[in-house]
Amino acid sequence: MESSTPPRDTAWAMSEENGEIVRRYYAAWNAGGLDAARAFWSDDFEWHDAPGMPDSGVYRGAEAAAAHFRDLNEVLGTMEVHLDRVLLAGDEVFVLLHVHLDAPRGDLALDGPIFETVRLKDGKISRIRLFLDEHAAREAAGISE
Repeated sequence: MESSTPPRDTAWAMSEENGEIVRRYYAAWNAGGLDAARAFWSDDFEWHDAPGMPDSGVYRGAEAAAAHFRDLNEVLGTMEVHLDRVLLAGDEVFVLLHVHLDAPRGDLALDGPIFETVRLKDGKISRIRLFLDEHAAREAAGISE
């Protein structure tokens, strides 16, 4: 028996679903902070600081990444992100964000663009890599300009 529905491109549908998960992730971050965002992370989640940042590091495991964000929050204050662009590349998603930090001390306020690549596995975010350079982020995500 034939179906009246056209066949779906599974890879395309998964990529679209990944894009939607990423959009919900950043909305959750703004609405509920780290605790809300953490619900989107896999148990083996990895956070990669931007290359070239002072004390740049890789944090493996959801608890290690959460501890890193709590430490950053003490210095940088509350972070609000606005999703400007999402480009899909299979399991990898390129994200252009506008970030606003209100540093409670040290005059480290930031208001500007950052770039992330987000990898998803089984509907969960398994890795986020931060970049300060758009070209490097696009390259890491496998997206040509």
